[in-house]
Amino acid sequence: MHILTVRSTNRSIVQSVIRLTLWLVILMLFSACSGAREETLAATAEAVSPTATPVPTASKVMSDGPDYWPTDGWRRSTPEEQGMDSEKLAELIAYIREQELDIHSVTIVRNGYIVADGAFYPYDGRSVHNLKSATKSVISALIGIAIEQGYIAGLDQPVLSFFPDRTVANVDANKEAMTLEHLLMMATGLECRDSFRYRYGGYEQMMQSDDWVQFMLDLPMLEAPGTSFEYCNGASLLLSAIIQETSGKTAAEFADQNLFAPLGIGDVIWPATPQGVTLGYAELRLHPHDMAKIGHLFLQSGKWDGRQLIPASWVAASTANQINALGEGYGYQWWVDQDGVYSARGFGGQYIFVDPDSRLVAVFTGNLSEAEVTTPKVLLDIFVVPALISAEPLAQNPDGLALLASNIEAVGSHPTSPEPVPPLPEVASRVSGMTYLLDTPNPTGFTSVSLTFGDGDEALIKLEYLPADVFLSGDPALAPVQLEVPVGLDNVYRFSPGEFGIPMGAKGEWLAEDVFLVYFDSIGNVWLQRVEIAFHDEQITFEMWVDSLSPAALTASVAGRLDE
Repeated sequence: MHILTVRSTNRSIVQSVIRLTLWLVILMLFSACSGAREETLAATAEAVSPTATPVPTASKVMSDGPDYWPTDGWRRSTPEEQGMDSEKLAELIAYIREQELDIHSVTIVRNGYIVADGAFYPYDGRSVHNLKSATKSVISALIGIAIEQGYIAGLDQPVLSFFPDRTVANVDANKEAMTLEHLLMMATGLECRDSFRYRYGGYEQMMQSDDWVQFMLDLPMLEAPGTSFEYCNGASLLLSAIIQETSGKTAAEFADQNLFAPLGIGDVIWPATPQGVTLGYAELRLHPHDMAKIGHLFLQSGKWDGRQLIPASWVAASTANQINALGEGYGYQWWVDQDGVYSARGFGGQYIFVDPDSRLVAVFTGNLSEAEVTTPKVLLDIFVVPALISAEPLAQNPDGLALLASNIEAVGSHPTSPEPVPPLPEVASRVSGMTYLLDTPNPTGFTSVSLTFGDGDEALIKLEYLPADVFLSGDPALAPVQLEVPVGLDNVYRFSPGEFGIPMGAKGEWLAEDVFLVYFDSIGNVWLQRVEIAFHDEQITFEMWVDSLSPAALTASVAGRLDE
């Protein structure tokens, strides 16, 4: 397991690309917006209806419980063996590709068996994936374990009592009344402004503070705790800090011992604040199959292979509707639907769906924009739910199974062939290999840029940047980092090791005779950005856009000059 902090100096290519927005939106959350894409999906639902026919059988009803535990890996089954229609699941895979939805993976598990499992280009299905705010559901599970083990007295324990050695600002009766349960319910009463509703302004302020936990504790109160729901990332950071204060272990270490290791989850990346507190609100990276293990554990009421890892009462309470969350149900860091389905959710389309009645776990990962982030829930409703035909096995459907396998194989490759590279403009040869110094300081963190063009289908972009440590600590002694990133010119990404070793992709094109555009896809790290470089004799304009936002946001426009 990798336990990493934001201040780590082992920087990589994707880190620079992510940091170049100056921590503008490192954390992204579930958005209530669904956009026109969801309307298209809803219309598609009218054409979806079950077609497979249940076959009477004397075999046991599969909801009796699992006949194995996937600690060492999942077993696979045909959908029909688990009472599902393979043709409907094939339609799901095909629809995602046809609509060019930026979904990275789909894993459907019923009765403890994987019945559909696809990775969509450019995600290779092998690396871990950022859960974004689905991380919150994991930190909630750890709180339940910590209570069971006696580290925490209970839900009614005041938040301030966990930090007796800190001097906290803005203490009043409301802050003294704020409890652990209020943090879990996102009903703290704090003046927390770090979510998408406020364009993450409070999150930026927290990151710029000397102590992130202290920043959260010092926030003024707006109302009595428990009054209303207010999504607050800092509340989940405080949950992580409480685990560390009470157990003597970081939340990442506590999870490894009490959750990940028993589940057979070994490939874990979970960064921390500069002060060493695990980021309880986001940034946990797991493989999609391990995300499914989290869902399967909750499906089994916290029991795993003879051990009660999470108290069953905690699973029930945390996935029950505890508070009205802007028209939706919310438990303890889990989203709760009226039909009994509950889910962990994260920006970009990270979902762990659990349907206890159907014995179903469905995992989606992706790099969806804010406007499309609810798409996996719609896909679940119009493709996966209709595929649930019976609690008993169905007659085998060889044609449907072959179609499902063919569709899954197809989505793993580039959807189009490489395109011919257009002739390079005259300016390309003139600027090739030249280094341009950017005005500093600037929000991107970059200090210089250079592009090199040859006769082939690739370019090379060289970037020099100041590590995030400079922004967070202001330490001028930290030297700039040099990066070299291959860029595909044929509309095909070139891949490089990215943040934490997770692959990233880059491709580029000339928008005009003097404007070159580079697309950066962080893939499993969940981020879409582009850089536009306009050449003006010995001057350039360097612009950074974040395409993950809706609409895409220009985060910086920086001037530069030729290095003499």
